[in-house]
Amino acid sequence: MLTNLYWGKFADVAIRKLVNPEAGQPLIVLADTTNDLQLAEALLSAAENAGADAQLIIKTRSAPGMATKPGPVLSNAFKSAKYIVSICDDGFDASQAIQESISNGTRILITKVDGIEEYVLKAILDVDIDTMIKNANLCAKLWESTKVCKVTCPNGTNISFNLSPRKTIIGDGALTRDGEIDFFPGAQVNIAPVEETINGTIVVDGSDNVNGLVLTPYKMILKNGIITNIEGDSEGNKIKDWLEACNQENIYHLCHFTIGLNPEAGISGNLVEDERKVAAVDFGFGYQSSDFGGTVGSCDYHMDVVISTPSIFLDGKEMSGRGKFNSEMGFKNMVKPRSH
Repeated sequence: MLTNLYWGKFADVAIRKLVNPEAGQPLIVLADTTNDLQLAEALLSAAENAGADAQLIIKTRSAPGMATKPGPVLSNAFKSAKYIVSICDDGFDASQAIQESISNGTRILITKVDGIEEYVLKAILDVDIDTMIKNANLCAKLWESTKVCKVTCPNGTNISFNLSPRKTIIGDGALTRDGEIDFFPGAQVNIAPVEETINGTIVVDGSDNVNGLVLTPYKMILKNGIITNIEGDSEGNKIKDWLEACNQENIYHLCHFTIGLNPEAGISGNLVEDERKVAAVDFGFGYQSSDFGGTVGSCDYHMDVVISTPSIFLDGKEMSGRGKFNSEMGFKNMVKPRSH
């Protein structure tokens, strides 16, 4: 495969620039039995070359759509690690073991490349990261000074919420502090809307972490930040069944609002790519990191839904729409570079 020729270069950039481990510190490369083990081994080699005390752990794949609950062996390994670099993204980051690890300072970087190998390569190796981060910083600044945000789409999405006084979290895809968890490739801007102000309708037309690619859009009705009804056929019913199976009240609570900024990203059914599509919106439900300063709190599960090309209005002014940012607000719309 073409991508296999680049895993070494990809792994070197990921470890050296995004993780930047201290020499001698314990680092786990985490994969599951369905992942590309050539990539896992490339990350292990890059971590060893960087001087880390690196180990590769290959775990059993979790059931589709269900969060991982690590047993004692994995839990103890997580708690002993200074860094975790994972190429499986099955919700293990919401587990109690990971939360304890984070509280002890473990730094965690996650991606999932299955089926989007070409994308992750280009999104790391070809993107003008500096310009992308400048756009992210501008978006974060605008959101933190916004009272009312409104998200609309011709297919029926119409939801509003307050952003101030909440602070943003920029997901640049790199680890810079103890206790940080991030996802790569970047970039995203995230915020927890003021929960009791969240009201309206979300029509999911991109993807979610239960169905993957959404072929028939379904509708979520929210009141005071909580899903009160879901309307739709096969995809909508599958979401309802999944939420009920979680058997936890907080999974119905909207916990973050996120926008994508990577010019290489599209909608593929893989959230690692989809939620980074330029100007696409991801709404998260359930587990909410304390970093957001919100009120949703702990939950064993997390669900993301993606709206592919909505419009976002900040106190009545359009910040983005139709897959682009408003250049009059200072954004630079990035042109996709040549592929490999």
